[in-house]
Order: sequence, then structure tokens, then C-alpha cells
Amino acid sequence: MPEPLSGLPEKPEIEIAAGRPWLSVNELNRLIRQQGLSLAVAQAWVLDELVQAIALPSEEEKPLIRAFLEREGVKDDAGVAAWLERKRLSFDDLRIFATNQRRLQLFREQRWGEEAEVHFLARKPELDQVVYSLLRLADEGTASEMHHRIQDGEADFADLAPHHSSGQERHTRGLIGPVPLAAAHPALVSRLRIGRPGKMWPPFQVGDTWLVVRFEQLLPAQLNEPTRARMLEELFQKWYGERVQSLMAGEPLPPIPSLDTSP
Repeated sequence: MPEPLSGLPEKPEIEIAAGRPWLSVNELNRLIRQQGLSLAVAQAWVLDELVQAIALPSEEEKPLIRAFLEREGVKDDAGVAAWLERKRLSFDDLRIFATNQRRLQLFREQRWGEEAEVHFLARKPELDQVVYSLLRLADEGTASEMHHRIQDGEADFADLAPHHSSGQERHTRGLIGPVPLAAAHPALVSRLRIGRPGKMWPPFQVGDTWLVVRFEQLLPAQLNEPTRARMLEELFQKWYGERVQSLMAGEPLPPIPSLDTSP
């Protein structure tokens, strides 16, 4: 993929519709600046650079193109020509539209496939989910009373939350979750992180609210296929964001890592 153009002639012409000159480069530059499109153009260029650098064998491209056209309602060669004419696209444009997600998938897998588990382990404390029971109360005295009633078996969260709690848990009979452990308030996270099913803490204050909490269940994150795909996407987005920022800063970009796309 070549570097961005430099040393352009005085009035090169930019096309939107193929074969129909529309703007000069100077006019396009002005439009990009004044409409705040610099980031979007840089993002598009980096994605294009990447997609163009990843080759797919024709036996993999063809079914992807066919499936893409089927989703567009195109069923035969005549329909392809009409679709391209209507969209003002070339066949090479179609090829990229149909295969870019697969190319990016290959890049993510080959570039970070061996790092996905390490990234998952680093992220696991934030990915684990918990279920807990909660009462949010206005004062310490009421919180202590509710805590004792639950401890003594006189009532449970399901009985008390609809009438006494001030948060959304009043609509779920006191039950919160499954939710990511890291999504809770730090004072709550520090307790839930070491809790065991059935563990209930003395009332504690968060801001202006007093909490009564019982740990119900931990749902540890698993490195299954959806989670692994998420880890690869996070690693890709970090790399992608850094490359876009380097491009916008005018810094030289390192070469795209070479990939082995052979079967």
C-alpha cells in the first residue's frame, strides 16, 4: 500500500461518481478540514491500507462475494452489472465490500491469536460477573434494622426491597445481576471480590446512601469463542487507534505485519 500522496499536480480531480470529476484536491482538503472529517478520513485510509494488504485466495473470495450479492438481492450476472451501475461501483469495489470483514478477521487472528489468552487473563477481573442482593437506604438506622431482620430470618431482600429500597432493585425484588463485577461502585467491588455465596456485610455508606448487600453468585468469565473474539477485537482496536493517531500526526507508519493466508 503506498504512502499518502505527495507532490500532487496543481489541479488533480477527485471523483465521487466514477469518471466524473467533482473536486480538486485543494477543495477536498478544505472540505475535510472545515467539516471536521480528518479523523474519519484517517480511519478509512488505515482500514483500506490494511484490507488491501491482506490477500485472499479466489476460492475464498468467490463464496463471500456470492453471499454478499445474495444479501443485496442480486441473483445473476445481469443483476450484478445493474447493481454495480446503480451503486456507481466497480467490481473491485464489490470485492472489497464483500471480503473486508474476512480480511480483518484473518489479520486479528494471525496478529494477536497467541496473545488473546494473556489479554483475557489481564482483563478477567473486569469480565467476571456477579449476582447480589441489595438494599439502598437513606440512613444508618434503617439500614441496621433491615440488616438485622434479614440476618434473623424475619424477612428477606425480596420482601424488603419493593417497599424500602430506593434504587432499581425495588423492581427486581432486591436482586442485581448478572452484571460485570467492575461495573459496581469501588466500595462494593472490594467486598464482592472476596465474597462467597450467602455472605452478607454490615451496612456501609456510599455517598449519601447506606447499603445492605448479600453476595449471591460469581459467574467467572470463560475464554470461549465469543470472549476470545472480543479480546482480539480489543487488541485490534488499540493497534488501529494508535496507527490512526500516528497518521494524523504525520508520523511514518511501520509496515503492516505480513500474514500467511495460505490454507
